[in-house]
Amino acid sequence: MNMDLLQGAYGPVVLGGAMIGLALGLLWLLTGRIISATGMIGSLLGGREGLAAGSIAFIGGLFIAPSLLMALGVAKQMADEADWPFLVLGGLLAGIAARFGGSLMGAIHGVTLRSRRAAVTLLGIMAGAGTALLVRQILGNGGMA
Repeated sequence: MNMDLLQGAYGPVVLGGAMIGLALGLLWLLTGRIISATGMIGSLLGGREGLAAGSIAFIGGLFIAPSLLMALGVAKQMADEADWPFLVLGGLLAGIAARFGGSLMGAIHGVTLRSRRAAVTLLGIMAGAGTALLVRQILGNGGMA
């Protein structure tokens, strides 16, 4: 399966962003929920009844979709890997942050609804990402793909 759009440098980014936006909009319109993997996992662990099936389906799709796209030859396996301690630390920080302020997708969706809290969350996420990028550049490990 060869798609010209997916061959350029920005094609996959635009297509992926559009698909995330479409998924976000459809999930919100059809269920009233927003895309937040950490929020959905939290709802499973927190015992929020009635949300389990949808959360399980969404999280399952997160695992199935990349494998399916690679099997169809549409997407390549990600080449960059991080060390396990950094992945665990990043996951813990994301989970804690999601409980306090929300997720990136939740913040983006909230900004579209003109939520001030979501805007503050989004600014916090951007500040954290900028700080991480700056530290990475200072440590000399800034070569990103």
